[in-house]
Amino acid sequence: MLQSFKILRGKSKKTDTDFRESIPEASDEEIVQILKKRSYYIPEAAELAITEAIKRGIIHSEQDLFAEEYKEKELSFTWFPRIHDLFTRAKIRKSIARSLVIAGVIPLVYGMLEMNRGVRWEGSLILVFGLLWMFLAAQLNRHYHKNFVFGLLGCDVIGAAYVFFRIVLHSEKLFLDLFIAGALFVLVTYGLFYLVLMRRSDK
Repeated sequence: MLQSFKILRGKSKKTDTDFRESIPEASDEEIVQILKKRSYYIPEAAELAITEAIKRGIIHSEQDLFAEEYKEKELSFTWFPRIHDLFTRAKIRKSIARSLVIAGVIPLVYGMLEMNRGVRWEGSLILVFGLLWMFLAAQLNRHYHKNFVFGLLGCDVIGAAYVFFRIVLHSEKLFLDLFIAGALFVLVTYGLFYLVLMRRSDK
């Protein structure tokens, strides 16, 4: 699951700067957690954590990592895994946000098609909905704020209600359309709730 994501292996200066700044600023407890899960980090980040641990006296040498206390444990399955690394957490947030921006294209295009069909009032509302969705998702991609997430959750519920009634009233393939719409709703809602829970796990 998501907790097993490694710090990205890209060699960009930003990647190097992120972990080279965040690891020295981490608490002793966070350093210990990194040591226990060192195989889930890029080698450079793991080495920096080991060096920092030796400097602080948490361990005396790399030989101490063979002790039972620092034995790497397999990560257990969970629907909402905790992500301790800030850089990895930011990458996950941006990945979810970009997916949400792409999802906003659907109501945007559908609204334009409805307006072209002459359903201007309903089409314009759907168009505005798509623009609002893409705006909130784009802001979430830039930085986290709970208002962006809750705004998207509100839009998610409103959009799901509209699609449900639209399918029930007009669909010829009721089960298939409901299944597809339901799957999209579950995926979007899961991503948004995970962002909230991932943020609250620090508190």
